[in-house]
Amino acid sequence: MFNRKIIFRLSSFFLVYILLVAHSPWGQYLAYRQEHLLIMSTREDLPTYPFSKILVEAINKELPEASARPARARTFKRVQSLFSSGQMPLVLLSKKNAKGLINGNGPFKKYGSADAQVLYIFDDLVLLVQPDFPNRYSWLLTKAIIKAEANLPGAISPLKDKNITKIHQGVLMALNNEKIPELKIDE
Repeated sequence: MFNRKIIFRLSSFFLVYILLVAHSPWGQYLAYRQEHLLIMSTREDLPTYPFSKILVEAINKELPEASARPARARTFKRVQSLFSSGQMPLVLLSKKNAKGLINGNGPFKKYGSADAQVLYIFDDLVLLVQPDFPNRYSWLLTKAIIKAEANLPGAISPLKDKNITKIHQGVLMALNNEKIPELKIDE
């Protein structure tokens, strides 16, 4: 009886110890996001994921060092959470849902708005970017998209859409043929 209690306690202690010291893959996930340019879409906005794969292929062809990858969130709630917290700097949404994210209405009404700027337009889809995304990177992405426009259905400069008022500064620099901006230390 005494031996069973000791064995049970030692087994319990060992199990608790393993659970407490086990490592999570969080560090690996952070490293993955630093190595790859992730373009988020969502299952709830149906055309976004298939197009994100086309966009990623075009970006990787023109700008292989970006190592772009599609990333798909399950819900609009997750999109808002990942984007507004800065965990995902790019998101591809339909125009209606992009407006909803920026204004905190539509499918994002329960979750609030997120500060976002336009990087590029593809027919009814909009590629949004974090305002603090480095100008150098948005300049490079814009130039890559311009070079790949023939392979990107409906690619339209955000300057050609009069309804777009929030365009990322690096995008404007690229579209106005300004030189590539330096990467600032704080970016």
